[in-house]
Amino acid sequence: MVACTHIGLVATPMTYFPSHQHDVWELVVYTSGTGAITVGDVPVPFSPGTIVCLPPNIPHFETAQGGYTNIFIIFSRFTPFQPGIPTCIDDVNRSFYQIAMQLYTEFNLRQTGWKRICENLTEVLMRYLERWGSSTRVPEVERLRHLLVENLHVPGYSVGDAMADLAGSPDQTRKLFHQATGQTPTRYLTELRIASAKRLLTAGALVKEAAEQVGLEDPYYFSRVFRRHTGMSPKQYLDSLHSNER
Repeated sequence: MVACTHIGLVATPMTYFPSHQHDVWELVVYTSGTGAITVGDVPVPFSPGTIVCLPPNIPHFETAQGGYTNIFIIFSRFTPFQPGIPTCIDDVNRSFYQIAMQLYTEFNLRQTGWKRICENLTEVLMRYLERWGSSTRVPEVERLRHLLVENLHVPGYSVGDAMADLAGSPDQTRKLFHQATGQTPTRYLTELRIASAKRLLTAGALVKEAAEQVGLEDPYYFSRVFRRHTGMSPKQYLDSLHSNER
């Protein structure tokens, strides 16, 4: 299993870090600034959110005219998710950064249970790298998906509301979304709501409660949408759950 053996911060902006190397993999998450890290003789540009995995025993140095900050993590037993110099970009919610900062805190405070927590946090980071390293990500699509998930519970929240928070053409974003997911944004939001409603109903929520929790306050409208997408009413869905328990 991959393990974090050291994690640190460049918290004060630096314009240059001299050439150095490690005998194990190092991962760098850039948190501010724009510049390049040169690995061997290959310059890799970075900006906030760039994640670069540095292979063992290859000299590297960093430059950024306006200064940069980062988080750097030393790993043992790391398996690269791409050949060469693996790179990817953090998501719009800075998920990788947030987990890395939690890892930094646990690793350095070393309170009760810190080793197990660090193992789990490192595993989460690895799963993000695998996800982002094996897929083509479209920033507009990613942002729209996050907005729909984050506002799922907001009464009456629509794709139009999400589009209002995005830059660019709504028509182009819808096109990109359909190309990336095979669904329209409206269909995606509805399926999110139905999937969430099913979980709530299975956990014992009343139909009215489930409707409110997924942003469809009118239980009659909720029931129509539920039936249209599942082929049964919420009550029939609950009855089917109970019959399976017998």
